[in-house]
Amino acid sequence: MQPDLPRTDVANAEVLLWQTGYRLALALLAGIIAVGLRSAGILTLSSVASVAVGPDAANAVLGLVATMYVALVLVIRALVQRTRTAGRSVSTLMVVADLVVVFLLVFLLAEPTNYHRGLLLALFSLQLTHVYFGRAPALLMLVAIAAAFLLIHDIAQRYTTVVSWPEALTTLGLFGLGALLVIRVQSGLHARLGALVAIFARAEEGDFTYAYDVAADTTPDAITAVGRAYNRMRAQLATIVQTDPLSGCYNRRGFEQQYRRELARAARTHTHLSLLAIDLDFFKVVNDTHGHLVGDHVITQTGALLRASARTDDIVARIGGEEFVILAPNTASHGAEQLAERVLDAFRSRRFGEPKAEVAITVSVGVVSEAVSDESIAEALRSRADEALYAAKRGGRNRMVVWSHGLDTWRVPSTGAEEPAATP
Repeated sequence: MQPDLPRTDVANAEVLLWQTGYRLALALLAGIIAVGLRSAGILTLSSVASVAVGPDAANAVLGLVATMYVALVLVIRALVQRTRTAGRSVSTLMVVADLVVVFLLVFLLAEPTNYHRGLLLALFSLQLTHVYFGRAPALLMLVAIAAAFLLIHDIAQRYTTVVSWPEALTTLGLFGLGALLVIRVQSGLHARLGALVAIFARAEEGDFTYAYDVAADTTPDAITAVGRAYNRMRAQLATIVQTDPLSGCYNRRGFEQQYRRELARAARTHTHLSLLAIDLDFFKVVNDTHGHLVGDHVITQTGALLRASARTDDIVARIGGEEFVILAPNTASHGAEQLAERVLDAFRSRRFGEPKAEVAITVSVGVVSEAVSDESIAEALRSRADEALYAAKRGGRNRMVVWSHGLDTWRVPSTGAEEPAATP
């Protein structure tokens, strides 16, 4: 089984896959145009390249670099397609290759007075690098651009003319200042987009506790609009994802989130936590006798009755067909037993399925209470509540059983409603 890949590496792979396609197309187009212009005598080598390298060697270098660039792009594309991931080293290699090609072309084809064109071409690559790979690679690329720009000026001064260094440094300084300003602005956009991605990742796991901080956006824009839209939908999304539509209680996903949160809180405060496992007695008989529509109505009424019987801080969830749980925070054994008694009495005095049918429904309840010292007790609590519930069913149903070591249980006496539910 393939392990989960880091999100950043997967995102980089997706970006490189579509970018390599464009790179190959641009390299092919540039090669065709260069050959055509050279054949027509329109495109000639710069005076520096003619002296420093020579016409024949320059053409060979140009062809070799173009070939190596295309080969590198193809290798990176194949590697990314195979692994479906791209770390920072692969992304950096691609960026460096872009810079080498850009400044080599400027050196071979432009006069020293036009070397600033290399900065203009490199600006596009710098923008793409920052947008898709982040601030650190962009800053590294900015340093590489400055070094390449100074290098070709130094070569030009050695072989042909005296370079105007004040003008070159001024041009480089203005470029660097503008690039840093763009990186700073886009870094803010990246940080805010990252906050949204983190919020959406939590929402994907069913956690809707975090909202987008709209107040932190001093200059609202499209990202702010997305954050506001999420905040407006957050409560609705939480209800859809975490609530069982039939019973109106938490579903299993919603319960798991609440359960972990309450366990962590109880572990911090060293307080008791109680869990009630509740199962409708002979519910299959209801479905077989009265039909699934009546059965659904019974589930809906059961959810409402359990929420009415529970206290304000209690958490009621439907975790299976006719299986419910009540999580009672800050509740010791005595309080949990009282809650279970209240649930039992509520079902004994109620008829379900109206208006189509009137069905007597009872429940079996398994109760466990613990002073929580560690969150690792989560599965043990669930298992103990289930053991107590099965003991209640084996004991005749319509009762509760409190879990204890060896299941030395204390039971509420049955009221005699042990037969399958029937229509009066």
